[in-house]
Amino acid sequence: MNYQLVLQFQGDDEDTLDKVIELEDRLIDALGGSTTAEVDGHEPGDGVINLILLAKNATKVWEKIEPIVEGASDELDINAVAFRALEGEDFTVLWPVDYEGEFELA
Repeated sequence: MNYQLVLQFQGDDEDTLDKVIELEDRLIDALGGSTTAEVDGHEPGDGVINLILLAKNATKVWEKIEPIVEGASDELDINAVAFRALEGEDFTVLWPVDYEGEFELA
């Protein structure tokens, strides 16, 4: 895998964590058997929870999982979706397209 794809959700409380884990399970099912992406896990941060995937092509993986993530948006408040090369430090934001500022893992 060449890239780290991060879905960042607002909140780090127990309820948000449970919902992120539910989404994580749906993404694992959706990507099961894929040779281009895998779910790497979730990580609570400072007021956020990051859901991390590894991907050969982060943009294509986001296009595939975006409908699943949007389906969870009624219960989860997503901050941003961004990716970086595994060896890199700087993230490129995929969503929202009008994201301002610098994306960081919290």
